[in-house]
Amino acid sequence: MKRYLVPIIAGVTVFGTVTAFAATLNVSSQTLGSGNATVASCNASAAVTYTTAYSATVPGYKVLTAPVTTAVACASKAFKVTLTGAANASLAEITGTLDASGNASPDFSASNISAANVTGVSVVISG
Repeated sequence: MKRYLVPIIAGVTVFGTVTAFAATLNVSSQTLGSGNATVASCNASAAVTYTTAYSATVPGYKVLTAPVTTAVACASKAFKVTLTGAANASLAEITGTLDASGNASPDFSASNISAANVTGVSVVISG
């Protein structure tokens, strides 16, 4: 009976210590840790599209820009726009900072991406 009590007592002690340690970790919108916290959003939704133009070098139309539209509360925050293709594979990605109105117009023209290959466009705003 005694040989079963030692592992049980050790397990309860370790579990209690780990739980107490985790309860002391602080979480905020600026740091990463264990726990949970409500993080305010600068905007309920962001819109991103892409523009195209005919290209002789890329068969057909190529992607030019991917305008991002958000609320002014998102001004000066970092963004990442990703163009995806088949099987959600990343075709190109541009990062930057939103302007004073909370908008941006990332330029994909140098990437020479055929518009026919684009199946999706996504934006992440952080900061």
